[in-house]
Amino acid sequence: MRRTAPTERMRGLSPPPPPKDVLQFLGWLISFWKEGRTARGSSERSMRAERSNRESVLTVVIAISTDLTMLVAKAFAAVLTGSVALFAETLHSLADTGNQLLLFKGLRGARKQADLRHPLGYGSEVFFWSLLAALGIFAVGGVLAIWEGVQHLLHPIELRSSLLGCAVLAMGCVFDGISWLTSFRQLRREATQRGVPFKKHLRSTTDTAVTAVFYEDSGAIIGNLLALTGLGIHEVTGSPVPDAVAGIIIGIQLTVIGMQLAARNRDLLTNRSDSPVVLDRIRDLLAATPEVAGVGKLLSIFVGPHKLLVIAEVQPKEGLSGDDLCEVLGRLRGSVAESVQRSALVFLMPVVAVEERAEPTPWSQEYWLRLFPDDEQV
Repeated sequence: MRRTAPTERMRGLSPPPPPKDVLQFLGWLISFWKEGRTARGSSERSMRAERSNRESVLTVVIAISTDLTMLVAKAFAAVLTGSVALFAETLHSLADTGNQLLLFKGLRGARKQADLRHPLGYGSEVFFWSLLAALGIFAVGGVLAIWEGVQHLLHPIELRSSLLGCAVLAMGCVFDGISWLTSFRQLRREATQRGVPFKKHLRSTTDTAVTAVFYEDSGAIIGNLLALTGLGIHEVTGSPVPDAVAGIIIGIQLTVIGMQLAARNRDLLTNRSDSPVVLDRIRDLLAATPEVAGVGKLLSIFVGPHKLLVIAEVQPKEGLSGDDLCEVLGRLRGSVAESVQRSALVFLMPVVAVEERAEPTPWSQEYWLRLFPDDEQV
């Protein structure tokens, strides 16, 4: 991905006045310094988003390696032991491996440059492939595991080589733990950069690929422990029922994880906006500018991981020249991008007049979203 230099972002700055006009020239120098500072901040946010994408790719690659290793080991152990819980964990690893490949494709696609067909970039590819991965967890990992567990409850079979199954599951806890730790560290670092608690960042981050890895590995560790418990109880009691019940619980857990991830990606694919609290902060920033007479419609849409599109109507004050308007809009674009703390695309549309904005009432969704901000608030 090509990094945009700060000078490229400053081409909209008006040309300098003659040095003999001291006051105007000093004013231009101050504007140039502010614009350069804002451009550097925007460039740094773009580089942070690019670095986050590279880290997400590494996280997914590690997850693919561990899931593929455990898929082979669990499948081998499931055939030898006949364990339903091990079969459920085999399906779990199979779903996870396929899902990580989908996530990897999405992350690679999201790095493509914007073009005429996709002028806002390909960032939403991550949301699409993450949605398919979530459906894979739900269908392959969850539904099949529940069905197999119910069948073995109705028609129990004798288990064999339980100790081998326990050894494979213990190894699975170690491998899945390594992958889980990688995703946890990335999410924790991003939460620290945003200045929000880890749990809030986990629920609201737009990097759904690394979130999927975190949830899948968390489910894998819990699933391994459940399967170990089922096999352990069978080893003590000789009953195949605990193993079948463990398989059903693993399946239920996977369906819940799949539905949760699918809901988040559906939200982002259907033009999810940032928090009303964030939009209010942007509106206040625009309205507080002396050259702005009013602010009209204000919209935001997530167009990719850590990428937000902001569109606003701005009514300039009367008597503002064309050059001054260009300078004000350029300065405001940088200020909005700085306040959002994401890699933001900001479009400000000057209008002759703006419609008066009605205050939200308790009967509107907007009122309650402002009263109880959701996790999108930065």
